[in-house]
Amino acid sequence: MRSYSWRGLLATSLGLFAAGTNAQTGAISDLGSLLAGQKNLTTFYALIQKYPDILLQLPSYDGVTILAPSNEAFNKIPYSSLNDAFKNNDKDTITNVLEYHILQGTRLAKSLVPGTPTFIPTLLTSPEWNNVTGGQRVANVKQAGDVVVFVSGQGSRSTLTQADLAFTGGVVQIIDSLLIPPTNLTTTTTAFNLTSFQGALYAADRLPLDSTTQNATFFAPWNEAFQTLGPAISSMTSDEIAQVMDYHLVPQVIYSTNLTNGTQYLTAQGEKLTVRHSGNNVYINSAQLLQADILIANGVIHVIDNVLNPQGPSAQPNPTIASQAPAFASASSVNNLPFTSDIPCTTACPVTSQAGTSGVGAKTTRTSTSVSTSKSKGLGAAVARETGFHAAGLMVALGGAVMLL
Repeated sequence: MRSYSWRGLLATSLGLFAAGTNAQTGAISDLGSLLAGQKNLTTFYALIQKYPDILLQLPSYDGVTILAPSNEAFNKIPYSSLNDAFKNNDKDTITNVLEYHILQGTRLAKSLVPGTPTFIPTLLTSPEWNNVTGGQRVANVKQAGDVVVFVSGQGSRSTLTQADLAFTGGVVQIIDSLLIPPTNLTTTTTAFNLTSFQGALYAADRLPLDSTTQNATFFAPWNEAFQTLGPAISSMTSDEIAQVMDYHLVPQVIYSTNLTNGTQYLTAQGEKLTVRHSGNNVYINSAQLLQADILIANGVIHVIDNVLNPQGPSAQPNPTIASQAPAFASASSVNNLPFTSDIPCTTACPVTSQAGTSGVGAKTTRTSTSVSTSKSKGLGAAVARETGFHAAGLMVALGGAVMLL
């Protein structure tokens, strides 16, 4: 197996020696020559030259794939935010963002199978940014019309615009938007409006623990699922809510490609859940999968349409109906969003009062003079305090990229 010297790659990328592509022999370019020859990569090339630590910090791999944002991709990021990062010489943020753009192994677009997503490990392994074994992932899929898309944190999508540019250490793929490193559990659930799920985790005293658990898969019910249950879940004690929420966590990373029919997974609660297929639909017990593969710093989230009941692990769906019945017999629908008042307030906080019963397992309830059921979807909104992830640093380096990409 060939091992490539990253110090040699550093030298070539900085132009200290440049072999170039020999037109007569067909020799492959070094990275420096390749980047220098691409007029639409001048910003990326300048970034690599300004922060060469990205190459010095890398171990030896048998080839890598560099997802190089085009000049237009950098133009999508507010200049003032980028300027602040460079003015402050925020090497940590910039280096980690660059590492997320380098995939382990040589990945050729022409080798992708249409419609089948792959989840590729990157060189982003810093514990401040990643809590997934083997490096943070990027999702990659070839869609209809041979459109190749890379999906990163916050569901950000980057489209391949120029493919399979070979150099002596691997291959470069040019993309039209920067990749966004996956954010922590609370920031991501806020961005995807999974506020009742997030609030239930707080009510169960499962945050910050769940956000720092390595290699985690969360099956997150959407808000309507909690509204459908109403007091059947909101009147539970904290211990009872914890049992329910632990049943939505599997302590291993499970992407959609592993949600095969009949597979069972052991949850953090201790009971198993079962994956079932019917036609094109996928169910977790009796809950239908609505959105798969939302990448987070410590794993992945799959959105489902019902709250799972650990007391009924054998619940099965009825594929002939569009909406499945709740898994809790005492469900009673409400208009408000349960548990959203359990989310710690960060800005424009209303005056709250607390009332509850004492004793072991008693659940504290909160009332408020004002109720809000919508949350900001910006990257910096409700940045969680329970993890070491550098969300603030990402905001400096990428500014409003999530809203613009």
